[in-house]
Amino acid sequence: MDAQRQKLLDSMMESITGAAIGIVVAILLLALGVHYLRSWYRGSDDPADNSDEILEQMRELHCEGDLSEEEFRSIKSQLKNRTET
Repeated sequence: MDAQRQKLLDSMMESITGAAIGIVVAILLLALGVHYLRSWYRGSDDPADNSDEILEQMRELHCEGDLSEEEFRSIKSQLKNRTET
């Protein structure tokens, strides 16, 4: 009777292990799918991709006095160099 119990227990453990691995794989695939959908949905909305927009924001900060002339010129030249490459 112990042999039957052990065989049944082994069979159940194999089933549970297989199901657990399947669930983990399904969760990883779902997470990967959500990641790709979110990145596709957002597209290229990153403001860092648009140098003109960044320059305009920095110009506003400069006019408000939040950026010094030196800081504004530095940012402006960095953005210019970034668009040239």
